This record gives sequence, structure tokens and C-alpha cells, in this order.
Amino acid sequence: MSPENAPENTGGNAPATSAGFLEEPGPTGLWFEDFVLGRTMRSPARTVTEADILTFAGLTGDFSELHTDELFARNTAFGGRIAHGLLGLAIAHGLICRTGHIRGTGLASLGWDKWEIRGAIRIGDTVRSVWRAVRLRESRSRPDAGIVTEWIELVNQHDAVVQRGEHTSLIRRRPDSG
Repeated sequence: MSPENAPENTGGNAPATSAGFLEEPGPTGLWFEDFVLGRTMRSPARTVTEADILTFAGLTGDFSELHTDELFARNTAFGGRIAHGLLGLAIAHGLICRTGHIRGTGLASLGWDKWEIRGAIRIGDTVRSVWRAVRLRESRSRPDAGIVTEWIELVNQHDAVVQRGEHTSLIRRRPDSG
């Protein structure tokens, strides 16, 4: 696209260049040095829909009746369809991403550990993520980064923890922290 045909900046937080293209804003997330052990953070909430469950089934190929067949699921211990366990993990992570807490500073997800599914997520449940840093250490191989392990809980509208576990990330250090 030539500069003459570039879209006009119509708002948002990215400034327009003289050519009219949007510049990507710099990092706005927490740097490694900003993490505080034990500080609790909370995401916005979202309601899990039938469309979420069916989309996840289509994406993964997991069309198990417990998730896709109401008549079948009514005759199970759950009494109706429930979300896939991995959908809960994906939602927990997505809700955290919505907060921008490591926007521009997160380098890599290093792993999930001790993840437990403690309760069902039902169509219509509203969930949010609650998390806190539980381990911090400098990276031995990347002097420009640190390793943060966070304890994450996915909590429903009744304040019941439906999933929980740890996530470890590689996070940029502030450039002047040398």
C-alpha cells in the first residue's frame, strides 16, 4: 500500500507516522523487575458460551459427547454439557492476556505445571483469572530476561476455583537494568 492510500489514524493508542501508517506502541507490560512475589492480579471476566465449546471442539477435533450432545450429557454426573478441560486452560490464559500484563515484555511461555481441573465449567458460567508471582529468578542463558512463575486460578461466578496451576514465562528485563 502506498502512503497516499494508507488508512487515516482514527484513534487508538498507536500514533500515526507522517506516511499515515500506525506505529506499534512500545512495551506496556510488566518488566521482570516489576514483578512482586505474592501480588494478586485479576482479569476481567467472561461468560463461557455454547459457541465457545463448539468452536473449541472444531479446532481440536474433540467432539466428545460430554461437550457436544446435551441428551448424552444430561445422563452423566455433570447433568449437562460442560467445557473441555483444555478450553478452561486456554480461557484462563486468554483472560490474563487481556490485561496486557506482559504486553511487549513477554518473550516466551516456558511451560504449564501442576494444572488441575477441580470443577466443571458449564455453558453460561462466568469466569475470571486470578494470579500471583510465586517464583522469580534471573535467566542463566539470557541476561536480558528473567523467569517468572505464576500461580493461576480460574474462578467462576460463585468464587469456586474450577482450574488452577502454574505457568512459567520468560520476561524481558528493563533495558537499563544491566
